[in-house]
Amino acid sequence: MNDFAVIILTHGRHDRVFTYDSLRKSGYTGKIYLLCDVDDKQLDLYKQKYKDEVLTFDKKDYIGKFDKMDNFGNMACVVYARNAVYDVAKNIGLKYICVVDDDYTMYRYRIDKHQCYRTNLQIKNMDFVFNEYINFLKTSKIKTICFAQDGDFIGGFSNGKVKNGYIPYRKMMNLFFFDLDNTIDFVGTINEDLTSSVVFGGKGDVILTCMMTSLLQKETQSNAGGLTDIYLELGTYVKSFYSVMAAPSCVKVAPMGDKSLRLHHAVTWKNAVPKIIREL
Repeated sequence: MNDFAVIILTHGRHDRVFTYDSLRKSGYTGKIYLLCDVDDKQLDLYKQKYKDEVLTFDKKDYIGKFDKMDNFGNMACVVYARNAVYDVAKNIGLKYICVVDDDYTMYRYRIDKHQCYRTNLQIKNMDFVFNEYINFLKTSKIKTICFAQDGDFIGGFSNGKVKNGYIPYRKMMNLFFFDLDNTIDFVGTINEDLTSSVVFGGKGDVILTCMMTSLLQKETQSNAGGLTDIYLELGTYVKSFYSVMAAPSCVKVAPMGDKSLRLHHAVTWKNAVPKIIREL
């Protein structure tokens, strides 16, 4: 696919772009670019290592072009890159993109050819997988489709998503496929992926996470750089409350976990998005 590329959003981690290497190990042979903001203090180091694969944008060019949902003035967040990536990709002649963060270490199939649930079936033919996702995006005309997270399968066979037969989940997170002629805005300083899912999904845009493939990423807030600083500054409660502000009819802040509880967003999806009804 000459008009397709993977674009890694990254900041302050020139020596820890785990996603680049993990994609190659998974059999992806296509184009990869790294998107950095011009104020990144490690920009020269990125360019030394990745050369022409480094793309840049200026956050200042996107001030006021989307709703940050606060007046904190903090620009150390990924939402600028999420909205800028479309313009940057178009400028280098792309039509379809896969947008990823920089901390992914492994990708798995979650259902095999016998329709059995799997936990350890690593993807080794990523060119084929990406091609199938783009074909689905082309034919379905939806806004985006994403990989699931390994955490979406906690509980194994008892997991509700597994029991439901891998029905797509109505959110976007982590690894996104986009048609640059049919994109979606991101809103909110932080938690922008979930917040945008309920804002635009509630208006009828079809946003899906496919439960048949998943990715593993570094533990949140354990990897310096990227979003770690703003996560630590604002905390999970404030992070989650962006989504509550955007859609209080279907999102709340609630305790999450087994023994070590923490506050996190909780979405009642049946109230969040319109149902897809099969045509007669």
